[in-house]
Amino acid sequence: MSKKFWADWTFPLMSLISFATLLGAMLSQMSAISVGSLISFSSGLLAYTMMLAVTFMGSRPRFLEKFFGMPQIFEVHGVMSMVMSALILFHVVIQWNGFQSISEMSIVSQTGWIAVIALILIVYTGVFSLSEIFVQYIPVLNAYKQKHNREASLWVHRLAVVSIIFVYIHLIKLPFLANNTVFMVLLTAYTAFVLIYWVVWKLKVLTLPKYEVIKLYRGTPSIWVLEVAPKKGQIPQFNGGEYFWIYFRDGANISKEGHPFSTSSANTNRYSNSIEFMIKDAGDWTESLKNINIGDTLVLEGPHGDMLPPAIQEEPEDVPYVLLAGGIGLTPMLSILRQETQRGSQRPMHLVWGLSVEEDLFMLDELKEMQEKNPNLDVQLIFSGEEVEGYAFGFIDNEYLESIGAGHYRNGHFFVCGPGPMIDATKRLLDNGNVPYEQRHIDDFRF
Repeated sequence: MSKKFWADWTFPLMSLISFATLLGAMLSQMSAISVGSLISFSSGLLAYTMMLAVTFMGSRPRFLEKFFGMPQIFEVHGVMSMVMSALILFHVVIQWNGFQSISEMSIVSQTGWIAVIALILIVYTGVFSLSEIFVQYIPVLNAYKQKHNREASLWVHRLAVVSIIFVYIHLIKLPFLANNTVFMVLLTAYTAFVLIYWVVWKLKVLTLPKYEVIKLYRGTPSIWVLEVAPKKGQIPQFNGGEYFWIYFRDGANISKEGHPFSTSSANTNRYSNSIEFMIKDAGDWTESLKNINIGDTLVLEGPHGDMLPPAIQEEPEDVPYVLLAGGIGLTPMLSILRQETQRGSQRPMHLVWGLSVEEDLFMLDELKEMQEKNPNLDVQLIFSGEEVEGYAFGFIDNEYLESIGAGHYRNGHFFVCGPGPMIDATKRLLDNGNVPYEQRHIDDFRF
């Protein structure tokens, strides 16, 4: 549970430590303060340090993401954003002086209100457009989310940087803080670190090596297979199950916003200098792939992910893998299997692939070839939307796993990827089976 603890608490602790140092510096220069003022200033400062933390998380810090996984980071990001919003609302209510025109406000009030308005837009787009964390269980809100333009929401969400800048000005213009040297040094250092990191990240994306599309075709009626190769140099080394953000460039007839997709390929002889992605139609961007042509330019940010860390690959070959995939969730599993096959692995592995209808079925020939090379690879398919001759019907649950012989693999590693309901059901399944957190590797692409 130590990994889970640090995944949940690293960023909140960063925020709390920053808050404690700022509050201590502020109080050290004050001879007296009322309880109401202390509560107001504390809620505002804590909200600001949380704002810095969530913006830092939004910059996708790879050196931390490799330990915790981006889905977990973005889950914490969402929770902290909601707590931060409540703190700011609390701060505003306490400091409320009634309605005034902008011209009548002090610069402290003006900058504070601009920051609050920006924050409202940020939280709105985060909750109702970019994330499923809070709307996935409410059909009405989920349907409302589907109507939002994701690309526009991403631009609005970048107001986080604007909000930080205006809160910073709001703080340094407060007379009782302006002359507090220690407070100002700490405040400027924390703010500068996050903003500089964000700017450097954006500049890196702009200067990433260019790739070109070498293959694009339909694997099934609803799945695109995209293969890209670098225009110069070699592809990066990456582990099976990792993913990249894809940004199209140079006139490609598709949005230039980045979108994350797992690789279906691995560093193998077959993909010696190319990377393959399998992408399911799931929105405006994926539907626009029909506009892409062979030779179109793109860049890849990554690799990201911690699905198959090197330490796990180095474990004895008798340690089994159970790969649970739902629909297009096969993609990272295929990457892992291709990597293991390239290595000549004879590791016991169970691939359990849940599908809705027979039309979704693909890649069977390659999976059979993998089984021929590794007799310890067991492939099981189960359909939930229609009965398909020769295959099981139903859902992946404890009873089904036991029936196919995967239940005794609780000493092995479980790799999971699929739609939200399947992810949630599998987490409960692993909880019921007392599978340790360190043996769970979940690619929750809802983030």
